[in-house]
Amino acid sequence: MEASIVSVTPDSVTRANAKAMSGWMKFIGIMTIIGGALNAISIIGLLWAWLPIWLGVVLTQAGAKAQEYAGKGDAASLEALTGRLKTYFVLSGIVLIASLVVGILVAVGWLVLLATGVLSSSSLMDYINRYR
Repeated sequence: MEASIVSVTPDSVTRANAKAMSGWMKFIGIMTIIGGALNAISIIGLLWAWLPIWLGVVLTQAGAKAQEYAGKGDAASLEALTGRLKTYFVLSGIVLIASLVVGILVAVGWLVLLATGVLSSSSLMDYINRYR
């Protein structure tokens, strides 16, 4: 008796992976859009609310392209999927680098203010008591 051998091609594995991740990409994309919209409610959050909304839209589009690729298996939908993912990761990387730079600048600023005595506990209490 001969055992049947099922051949798994890289394309079928890629399509199965695309199908499995498309739902998660759409879910995370929609939740990111909602988070950006909630940021937009506050005046200060309005300054950067467009970033998570943009990231969410790009990720949702990537999820749609992953679903399309899983169904069709054509090169054009795979190209569109990887293009959207590239955009998402580049934007995420830029946001991460910018956040790190701003965080470091704020930390250095606080350290300078503490070192010069501007933010010492006594001067801070004097400031509070003056305007009470």
